[in-house]
Formats: sequence, C-alpha cells, structure tokens
Amino acid sequence: MIVLKDAKKLYKGDGFETLALDNVNLEINHGEFVAVMGKSGSGKSTILNIIGCMDRLTEGSYILDDTDVSSLGILKLDKLRKQKISFIFQNYELMDHYTIYENIELPLLANGVSSKERKTKVKEAMERLSIAELAKKYPKQISGGEQQRTAIARALVFGNDYILADEPTGALDQGNSYELMKIFKEIHKEGRTIIMVTHDKDIASYADRIIEISDGKIA
Repeated sequence: MIVLKDAKKLYKGDGFETLALDNVNLEINHGEFVAVMGKSGSGKSTILNIIGCMDRLTEGSYILDDTDVSSLGILKLDKLRKQKISFIFQNYELMDHYTIYENIELPLLANGVSSKERKTKVKEAMERLSIAELAKKYPKQISGGEQQRTAIARALVFGNDYILADEPTGALDQGNSYELMKIFKEIHKEGRTIIMVTHDKDIASYADRIIEISDGKIA
C-alpha cells in the first residue's frame, strides 16, 4: 500500500522556488490500477518520482508497504526501489548498444540473479510480450511499439509488485496504445499495482481510478 501524508515538494534554484506538491494526501491500495492526470507542470510527474523513490519529499511522509520511505538513507532507498518498483517510460529508456534480450536481462543482472534463472525469466517475458523473435536485434532496428513491449518485458522480468508508467503511450500510435493498455489490464489482473501518468483521457479510462493533479494539489 502507498500512503502520502501532507506531502510537499519544493524545488529551489537561483532566484526561484517552485512548489511542485502542496500538502498532498493520497492512498493507493495494493492491486489498484491508477491513472494520474494533469496539465504540464501540474505535479503529476513529481508525484510519480516520489512514489518511485527517485526523489524525496521536502515535507510530509511517504509510506510504502509499512516502510517509512522518508527516513531511509540512500543505500536502503535504492534497495527498496529495486525490490518493489519497476518503471516504464515514454521514451523506453533502452540501451542502444545492447540487444533486446540484454536490455530485458539488465534488472536481473543488477540483482545478482543466476545465469540459468535469468535465461528462463527473460524467455518467459519475451514470449509473453510477443517479441521472442527480436532477441538478437538492437533497439534502433525495431519499431516504437516493439521498443515499448521490450520496456514492459524489462519491467516485468523481476516480478516487482509496483509498475510505474510515465506517459507510456506518448510515443505510440492509437493502435499500439490500445494494445499496450490491454497488456496493462492483463498485468493488473495478476495483482500488480499500476500507477500511470497520462494526459490522454481515453488511456486513463482503462484505470480503476483517475487522480487529477492541478497546481501541485489533488483536484
């Protein structure tokens, strides 16, 4: 379960301050599929970064499965993120000089999974996303839809409970966007928690709940 209580995030720079989150209170239950919507600069990406342990609150608290994330040091925060959270990005964030197989394998390598187990898990993920035939290709040799499927396979391969998706259909055409949402619904049925940032109302409608952010507050 995810709980944000009186959450504030203030960004400071030379001569400016931006309050990205302003006293946000939010609960997301385990197994929910939630869409976060809002205009550019509304705070929706900030809230995803906080939930994903990629950024810290300035004030308030963040509880993830009974762990007070706000109190963790850098090493423990990094360990929690690896154990609990997987990310899917709009621009896929694939490594150009690695094959599709190697891109999907990376989270397993980073967590010391054995060679035999890595091979099994990557194969299963690729077959599930219908990209097994792309194993030896490189990201620039495949389509945008195939790259996004690769990114999803990479997110699923370690079996983390929380899937965070930042505008996952932003670079896809309508057909591929709807195919991606079908995959998300399948993942959701397995009990995974999905938190998706999107500006597209049609895409957001696939979620169980829509949270609208405006000026750093839940509208």
